[in-house]
Amino acid sequence: MGKYPFIKRALAGGAGALLTLLACAATAEPVTIVAFGDSNTAGFRVFDKNAYPAQLEHALRAKGHDVRVLNSGVSGNTSSMGLARLDQAVPPGTKIAIVYFGRNDVRWGVEPLRFRANIDAIVKRLRARDIQVLLIGLRTFSLADIAAANGALYYPDFFAAVSREGEKDPKYTLIFDPIQHLNAAGYEAVVSRLAPVVESMLAQQQAAGSEPATGHLLSVPMPAARPQSAAQ
Repeated sequence: MGKYPFIKRALAGGAGALLTLLACAATAEPVTIVAFGDSNTAGFRVFDKNAYPAQLEHALRAKGHDVRVLNSGVSGNTSSMGLARLDQAVPPGTKIAIVYFGRNDVRWGVEPLRFRANIDAIVKRLRARDIQVLLIGLRTFSLADIAAANGALYYPDFFAAVSREGEKDPKYTLIFDPIQHLNAAGYEAVVSRLAPVVESMLAQQQAAGSEPATGHLLSVPMPAARPQSAAQ
């Protein structure tokens, strides 16, 4: 090596670069995903570990994804309430947001135009921050056009894995709950459908130079059209 000092310098430089890369990999932050919604996100009357955001994080980590999924669900929230707390609920550094509001809007008679305007505003503000958005619609109230217009992915029915024609299987719901919130098994079933979709979004995050996801329907089939004023 003494005879060829330039080789020694090159090797030393390469080793330094390698060490730098390894150090960066070791200190890399997990991808932050925020689940943003109402009681269906918060996990009404279930332990935090059994709500869908925690189960989603567990499922993604089991597949090797370095993620953290924050639960920003608040029981009873309408889309207007969600819009009002958006900046606090979705912190800086968030890469993916899963947005699901609407059941309380329908239940409390919020005008459909107001509901849609709120959802559109939420998605627009998230996309303006370069956050990928997975927008979840209601079985009886499609928001696919809002997703497509804002470059978000669209998932038509949160409850597709636990219901048939809008009727939830009792084994997936809380006992003595007239609104039929999901139990731990219900959220597990939801995550089994949701996790592959989020994985596709993580793949886009990891692809060098990839563009944010563009709006399109996912594989869960859209049900037949129903009156948009009907509760889910």
